[in-house]
Amino acid sequence: MQRIALCFAALLVALVQATPPASAQEFPTKQPIKIIVPFLPGAANDTLARITAAALSPRLGQSVVVENKAGAGSQIGTEFVAKSPPDGYTLLWAAADGMSVLPAVKPNVPYKVPDDFTFICQFSDTSFMLLVSSRLPIKSVADLVAYAKANPGKLQYGTSGIGSIAHVGFVLIGKAGGIDMLHVPYKGMSAVVTDILGGHIDVALVTPPTTFPHAESDKIRIIATTGARRSTLFPNVPTFKEAGMADIVVETWFGILGPANMPPAVTARLQKEIADVLKDPEVIKKLATANFEPNFMPSEQFRKYVVDDLNKWKGVAASAKIVITE
Repeated sequence: MQRIALCFAALLVALVQATPPASAQEFPTKQPIKIIVPFLPGAANDTLARITAAALSPRLGQSVVVENKAGAGSQIGTEFVAKSPPDGYTLLWAAADGMSVLPAVKPNVPYKVPDDFTFICQFSDTSFMLLVSSRLPIKSVADLVAYAKANPGKLQYGTSGIGSIAHVGFVLIGKAGGIDMLHVPYKGMSAVVTDILGGHIDVALVTPPTTFPHAESDKIRIIATTGARRSTLFPNVPTFKEAGMADIVVETWFGILGPANMPPAVTARLQKEIADVLKDPEVIKKLATANFEPNFMPSEQFRKYVVDDLNKWKGVAASAKIVITE
């Protein structure tokens, strides 16, 4: 009897070791799955997250909801996810501003990139369009550089704030062109767009989806894109590389992260379902309506991309002494 009991115990141990944890094996078993958007409702991040949540719900068989936790330049929502249980039920709708740029300009953000996160996948990315007020005699990147050199410190560029991706992007442009321009920080991109259309600022970096409704305006000229390739929305607008500035690539990305140490099987399940979402014709149609394109990137590749992006902006911020301490 003792031998039988020992054999039975050994069999139980073997079965336990061969069986994956319930959270990974059965995920998801409860609802809701929350996608935390660390920005206000109505922004591009929020729109993309809601498209994703609606498409994921039937695939996962559980309710997927979007919850906005805005504030402190995306730090509140991002920290909330970093400190949540790593079970796959609390996810982060992340963007370059909060993950690649903010930690580059603010040394005391309450989370560490990449250590505090599980990188699930990239969902989409986009470049910026360089807009110039049409009241200026600037029709190309070469014209911009020439005008700025002839008028040092007078060209005013608007951004959504100190340490934003547009801010460090303009620092990169200024360094590459050897020009000095005046930074005018706003509290959001809508004000930037309003003021460049009104002629109150001279230049701005604006994403293609936000630029598109104003493409026919005689108030602005669209002279370049910061992408590695031309924008599908503006196929006739050259890249900075084509315009003679090969080092200028400024892109913002959107992706899904979770807290660090999520079970690999849960990460893999979410990655697979999101990849399938991005192949769904209805989702592609909704993204096109919002003027976005899918650009899936798997977990490890995405993690490396974000780390490289962060290191790039750390270098730019250090060279320009951009530091946010508040």
